[in-house]
Amino acid sequence: MPTGLSIRNATNADISFLARIEYEASLPPLNRCFWEDMLHDTDTGALPFIEAMLRVGGGNWGNVGDFWILEDSGKPVGAAAGYTPNHEDYCPLRLSCLKKIAQDLGWSVETTIAFSDRYEQYWGGNYQPVFLTPQAPWIIENVAVLPEYRGRGLGKTLLQALLAVGRSQQHSHVGIMVINGNDVARHTYESLGFQPYETFYAAYFRDRFQIEFPGVTKFGLCFN
Repeated sequence: MPTGLSIRNATNADISFLARIEYEASLPPLNRCFWEDMLHDTDTGALPFIEAMLRVGGGNWGNVGDFWILEDSGKPVGAAAGYTPNHEDYCPLRLSCLKKIAQDLGWSVETTIAFSDRYEQYWGGNYQPVFLTPQAPWIIENVAVLPEYRGRGLGKTLLQALLAVGRSQQHSHVGIMVINGNDVARHTYESLGFQPYETFYAAYFRDRFQIEFPGVTKFGLCFN
């Protein structure tokens, strides 16, 4: 790893930073965080919601202990999560934790029910949507570098370090997913040896969820 850069496992003290990373990771290429579509009328923004989700361990796409933070001279500049997928629920939120999240945020019963209904509608009312089916026993998610540190290859450095973690944990292979149109992320993944595994195009989301969405491509990398 280049001089001045280091990687460490995240702790609860990093929750605000990790929320920022999750938020940044959700933006490309549409420049919009998907949580915002479910949080309208709750008086809660995406960042406070993500922080609450991390505090109660309510995420399926990486909780605090799953994150690794890249630091530049001791300052956190990027992070990504590597986790074993939940084979009962592939969507981003563990709905069993929603009550704790709502309590953390001070939501009323009515707000909590409205959010839950909106969340289930957004994900098709199916917690095992086909396009999210894990393609590997270990998944990398929520990869981001703070905007002011981009353009230095730090995203690739972060992923290289996280792949080393995966190998050290003796996973056989790893999966990662990108929204179609996020060419920067796609080129980075391919430069590290990831190969396309499966693509879901815009028509799939239009027909299945009645939304306009560019689709996703899932990638895989064998550690052996």
